[in-house]
Amino acid sequence: MTTSIGPSTGSSLPLRHGVLCLAEARPSVQLNFLLRFLTGASLSSAVADEGDLGRTAWGALTWVLAVFAVYLYNGVTDVCEDRLNGSRRPIARGELPPGFATVVAAGAAVAAVAISLALGPVSVGMIIFMLVLGYLYSGPPFHLKRKTSGTVAIGLTASILTYYAGAHAYAGGIDSGTQLIVFVLAASLWTGLVGTTTKDLPDLEGDAAAGRVTFAVVYGERALRLAIVNVSLALPTVVTGVVLLLGDTSLYLPAAAMCLGGLAIALLCRGPIPAGPRRRRPYAVFMVTQYVLHVCVIVPQLARDWPPL
Repeated sequence: MTTSIGPSTGSSLPLRHGVLCLAEARPSVQLNFLLRFLTGASLSSAVADEGDLGRTAWGALTWVLAVFAVYLYNGVTDVCEDRLNGSRRPIARGELPPGFATVVAAGAAVAAVAISLALGPVSVGMIIFMLVLGYLYSGPPFHLKRKTSGTVAIGLTASILTYYAGAHAYAGGIDSGTQLIVFVLAASLWTGLVGTTTKDLPDLEGDAAAGRVTFAVVYGERALRLAIVNVSLALPTVVTGVVLLLGDTSLYLPAAAMCLGGLAIALLCRGPIPAGPRRRRPYAVFMVTQYVLHVCVIVPQLARDWPPL
């Protein structure tokens, strides 16, 4: 039995569509960007003479709005690929009109820029740069998402920018200590290299049908799995070596988490993976590892800044 939308329910459609916009913007990714921002603030607090928690919270709000706008617009432009890949996101399901989502994304982008004015020109510039990166990735005529090189470049840049936006929001400037530089580069390379390759794995067939020219489409599933195994083992090994060489004990936990995540991903990709849900497991492990990396920085720093009375 189907129920049509009558006058009593029509008024609730904008609210429902608004909730669907939140789902379309991928809450798991939104959380990751928020954790990056807060990690940047935490790493900054380790070297800055003083910080401003109120400014950090305000900065986090503007950043969340900007990232929300970027990923919602990406959902609008990805509708063809998402349907070919069997995505269950609202636009692909036909439950969220792309026009409505585009308007909401534009509104969020304007709001992010407007709110960031209170933080000064550097913060405004970072917000605008983030929005430009999002458009270069998804929008015409650029569509950098169509090639792996474009995805890696945008992913790396957006990741680094987010950490430094958090550091700047907390301290009103950026004091690039060794800990901040090493962690930001390591975590951003994890995003750009491991994240990009594992994300392409489950979408291989749909991306090919949509005309994308990714590494996976050009070289096939076996070559992609080999690339994933190599990068997910090599990057944590190099990062761990650098951390041990520096002797920075505060980075031991994140390095260990990256090693465990990389090993798990390599094991998942060691043999052929049939199309379907199993191909999403390496990307899921990548995401969980990202969460753990950030928690390994934020929680110890909080414990140092606010010791028990």
